Amino acid sequence: MRLTIEEALRIYPLSRSRIAAGASGSGRVIKSVNIMDAPDISDWVKEGEMLFTTAFAIKDTPEDFVHLIQILSNRKAAGLGIKLGRYWKEIPDIAIEEANRLHFPLIELPYEFTFADQMNALVQAEIERSTKKLHDALDKQKRLMRFAIEPGETSSFFERIGEILAHPMVVIGSQGQILHSTCDWPESEVLRDWPWATKFDKTRTLSGWRCSVPLLQEGECCGFLVIMPVHTSAIQEEEGLFHQAAEIISFHMDRFQDERQSVAGYQWTLILERYLQRKISPEQFMEQTRTVLKDDYQGAVHLCVTTSLMPGLQKPPTLQGLRKIRRELLYHPYLSNIDSHHLVLENEMVSLFALRADKLAVSTLIQHIVEAFGEVLHNLPDSGFHSYVSNPKLKLIHVLEAYEECRHAARISENLPVEPAPTVILFSDLELSFLFRHIPRKALADYSNNLFLPLLEKDPEYAGEMFTTLEAYILNEGNINDTARQLFLHRNTVLYRLEKVGELLDIDFKKISDLLQLKLALLFRQILETDSKTQRLRHG
Repeated sequence: MRLTIEEALRIYPLSRSRIAAGASGSGRVIKSVNIMDAPDISDWVKEGEMLFTTAFAIKDTPEDFVHLIQILSNRKAAGLGIKLGRYWKEIPDIAIEEANRLHFPLIELPYEFTFADQMNALVQAEIERSTKKLHDALDKQKRLMRFAIEPGETSSFFERIGEILAHPMVVIGSQGQILHSTCDWPESEVLRDWPWATKFDKTRTLSGWRCSVPLLQEGECCGFLVIMPVHTSAIQEEEGLFHQAAEIISFHMDRFQDERQSVAGYQWTLILERYLQRKISPEQFMEQTRTVLKDDYQGAVHLCVTTSLMPGLQKPPTLQGLRKIRRELLYHPYLSNIDSHHLVLENEMVSLFALRADKLAVSTLIQHIVEAFGEVLHNLPDSGFHSYVSNPKLKLIHVLEAYEECRHAARISENLPVEPAPTVILFSDLELSFLFRHIPRKALADYSNNLFLPLLEKDPEYAGEMFTTLEAYILNEGNINDTARQLFLHRNTVLYRLEKVGELLDIDFKKISDLLQLKLALLFRQILETDSKTQRLRHG
C-alpha cells in the first residue's frame, strides 16, 4: 500500500473522518493498516503503519496516550485513527498539542462504520490504484513498442518518447550537451556530477529525483536519457520502461543520422554521392536534386567539410569513428539550427552545410562550424581524424568544386606540416600554396632569399629564433598576444624581435604590401623545405 493520509481521507467511508491534529503530516505514506487492541502495540508497529483504535487501552490515562504518540512518531508510523463515542467523547488536549508538535496525524474516525469497512475500503482503493498503474505501464510499453516498430515521421522522436513516458525528461549527448529537454531544472542540477558512469543511476538532487539511463550504440555510450519522475514510486515501477525508452532513442538517433528521417533526404544523399564521385554531370545533379527536394537551396551559401584520417597513419579509418563524429555534429549546439547533410564516401565523411544569412552572419556561422568540428575531434583522443573546410559557394552546383577544395587542402597540409598540427584546416589558409604549386622552385628560392638574405647571414641560432617568431606572427594574423602565447614568450619579447627583424629586413609591419611580401617569402621557404625533406626521404 502506498496511499498518503491525505489520499486515504478522500476514500469512502474514511472521507467521513477528519484530522483532529497533526494535519501538517498528512503527506505521510500508509504502507499497511492494523488495529490497536493492546497497550503494548507500539512495540510491534512498523514504519508506515496506520493504526485504528477505540482508545480502550488508554481511556483512563491521557498521559500514556501522549507517550504512545511519541513512540509511534519515532517509529515513523503513518498515523492513528481513533473512533470516538464509546470510550472517549473527544481527544484530550494534551494529546492534540503533542500530535501537532510532532506533525503526527490523529484522525477522528466515523463511529457508524466498522474498522473492517474502513480497512477494506483502503485495501480496495490500493488494489484499484495498483491495477491502474499496471494498466498505465502496459499502455506505455505498448506505445513504445508501436513507436519502435512503426515510427512514421520521427523528426520529433524525442518529443514523442516524452509524451509516452509522461515524465519530464532530458536527452544528453556524450559530451554533456543537452539535446532535448522538457524539464525546468537548472542545467547545473541536470548535469550534476558530470561526467557520469555508464550505468543506470538514480540520484536525489535539490530539484528532485533524477534517473539517468545510458544510451548505447554498439557497446559505446553516446549519451544519457534522464527522467525526472513525477512520483517517487515511478522510479521502481517504471524503471524497465526507462531502459526500453533509452534503447529506442539510441536506435533512432542512429537511424536519424543515416536517413535524415525522409525518403527524399535519403535519395538526395545518393544523388550527392554520385555527383561527388563524378558519375553524373552538374546539370544532371541539379535536375535530379529538384525532383527529390522541395527546397532548391536558392539564396543559401554552401560549405563543404571533409573528415578523414591524416595521411600516413597505419590504421585504416573506421566507419564507427566517422559515425561517432557525425552523431556529435548532428547534435552539437552550434549546429542544431544549421541545415546540414553528412554522408560517408569511401574512407571519409563529407559534410555539406546550407547557410541562410547575410554576409556577416555567414562568416559567423562558418566560424561556429569550424569550432564545432574542432571540439568534436578534440574529444576523440588519438583518433587521427582531421577535417578540411572549403571556401563558401553561392550555388549548390558548386559543391563539387567545394569538395575538391577540401581534398586539395588535405594534400597541401600533408606537404606543408604545421606544428602543432591543427585538427581543422581551412582551404582559404592554404589557398596560396595551392596557387603556387606549379611555379618553378628556383623562382621561389630567388624570391625568398632576396628578402631573407640579411637574416640568413646571421648566426643560425639567432636566425632560427627570428624565423620561428615571423612564422608564428603570420600564422596568428599579426596578433601579438596569440603569437607570444604560442611561443611561450612575453609579448614584449615578441615585439622586440619583430622590431629587430624589421630593421634587418627593411620591412614595416604596418604596411600591407610588406606583410604580403613577408607571407609569400615564408610560404615559399616552407614549400622548399618540404620539397627538400621529401627528396631526402625518397633517396633514403
